Amino acid sequence: MITTVVFDLDGTLLDSDTSLVRFVQDQYDRLSLHDTAVDREMYVRRFVELDHRRYV
Repeated sequence: MITTVVFDLDGTLLDSDTSLVRFVQDQYDRLSLHDTAVDREMYVRRFVELDHRRYV
């Protein structure tokens, strides 16, 4: 039986912006993009920009 439900209203319990950046950095590493022409910081910055604070 469920006795408790917790909602995180985007930033209440978890810093969504920091979580997204960490996820994208990890994604870059997992995809082994180090040997490509794509710079890690540029990749992260562009991903966050395109994410548009989770509206896209």
